[in-house]
Amino acid sequence: SGQSPDFRCGQYANPRARSGLRLMRDDQRPFFRLAVQQAEAAFKITAAHPLFFYWMQDPVAEMNAYRDEGFKYYLLGIFSHFAFNLFCVVCAVVGFSKVGA
Repeated sequence: SGQSPDFRCGQYANPRARSGLRLMRDDQRPFFRLAVQQAEAAFKITAAHPLFFYWMQDPVAEMNAYRDEGFKYYLLGIFSHFAFNLFCVVCAVVGFSKVGA
């Protein structure tokens, strides 16, 4: 009937995948919503408030990777702000030393 019964999500081929990680990215939500709409039309079901998940083996490791990446950008921001402040202080010291002379 034109329907593809082989929908695959996340690590579908991994026999050790037994958990999911909830979708939090808004830019991917329309694609997940489209899959829900197709399922609603094909199977005559309704899903008023669906929850979307990525099927994966180790969501804790994925969350740790997100945390590590966030911490990396946090440190980058701190050191960039420190470098900018140091530059501003050096410019102020040089500027005020020339004004006072």
